[in-house]
Amino acid sequence: MASGLRIALLQLLAREKTANILQKAEQYISEAANNGAKLAILPELFTTECHPPIFVQKKESIPEGETSEFISHLAKKHSMHIIAGSIAEEIKGSEKMKNTSAVFNPKGELIGKYTKMHSFDVDMGENFSIHESDWFEHGNNTLTFETDECKIGVGICIDLRFPEVSRYYTEQGCLLHVYLGAFSQEKTGPAHWDVLLRARAIDNQVYVAACSPAADHTHHYVAWGHSAVVDPWGKIISQADGKETLIYADLDMNYLNRVRQQLPVEKIRRKDLYHLTYKW
Repeated sequence: MASGLRIALLQLLAREKTANILQKAEQYISEAANNGAKLAILPELFTTECHPPIFVQKKESIPEGETSEFISHLAKKHSMHIIAGSIAEEIKGSEKMKNTSAVFNPKGELIGKYTKMHSFDVDMGENFSIHESDWFEHGNNTLTFETDECKIGVGICIDLRFPEVSRYYTEQGCLLHVYLGAFSQEKTGPAHWDVLLRARAIDNQVYVAACSPAADHTHHYVAWGHSAVVDPWGKIISQADGKETLIYADLDMNYLNRVRQQLPVEKIRRKDLYHLTYKW
């Protein structure tokens, strides 16, 4: 495997028309490809505002829908892997949807789908109440895929809060953990976003990349933004602010291996005393 991987995170604003969102994504992906990125990452629910009536209005099929077909075309055109954020995926015969991410390889082929495993069902008071399970069916499976540089695992938003998921990905050999998340500017973003990203990177001695929608104060729900990449030592090596933007990070797998050699957590781990059991 190659030792280096340049990744690009597209921190996008949701727009009223899906075609306009995809046009902006195309602009950023083209720029990323021209700058040497081999993996592009889009945000959670990037074709919609985080508002249930809009989920229903703009739900799509995967891979037959407008968004999937367009991202597939871009992956093939630019010969790169694309984690196509997540969209509200239609479930035929059901009023509910799935919060699903699709991954396309450099040939434009769909190589996997991941549906958000954990539902963000919270009531924090002060008019901040969200019950995702009213709208979305949760997923029961993980998603990993391989590039020439490393194996990658995918999660969505609140999945970041559960170390069991990232631990599983590490046990599967994933050196990059990718999260698509829309933490809130009002509550969870400033308090928890950076802390959780750094914790998952340090816990597992891996790179962690997290892509958020940009903050739009005209929306019902304002995302935190601050898309970021964290290295295996827990250092934030690239981060956006709240605005729509494109950020890059260069991942060095030789550096990752040095971190693991200097602090050999896996050798120290007491596997004779404990282990995790997975049901997927």
